[in-house]
Amino acid sequence: MFAGEIVENNNGTFKEITEKTIPSELTSNSVIGVKNCFSGEFRSDGLLRIDGDFKGTIRSSGVVLVGEKGRIIGDIYAKAVRIGGKVKGNLYCTERIDILSTGKLIGNLWTRRFFAEEGMVFTGEAKILEKNEIDNIFHQNVTSIPTISKEFDF
Repeated sequence: MFAGEIVENNNGTFKEITEKTIPSELTSNSVIGVKNCFSGEFRSDGLLRIDGDFKGTIRSSGVVLVGEKGRIIGDIYAKAVRIGGKVKGNLYCTERIDILSTGKLIGNLWTRRFFAEEGMVFTGEAKILEKNEIDNIFHQNVTSIPTISKEFDF
């Protein structure tokens, strides 16, 4: 769930998610700020926001947010990813991937739901899978996935 997202209630009505309605498991934040960089493997159970440079692998049972100035080179395994910056790598998400109008993804994605705003850039393949299929991919060590050039050249 993301602030500003419209979701359907159990009774068929719709509501907008606000900061106050985001589940508590997403309030445990990790941030890689602007002008900061991280290289390696990052594991998170909550919300991870990247506004700087990240090179490596992200494994999260929560949500990964890539801010407009954020740049990632590497693969992301997460519940959900929202891209406002630039990502070069493959994404494996058990719930959803959003690419905002300012976002750019060079790589492939596997998820249950994929949303793209007008103006975004996506170069790669998208595989929309059933829950059990994405869970299998997410939890196994994937070795047959094509590799992406690992340089900040975009």
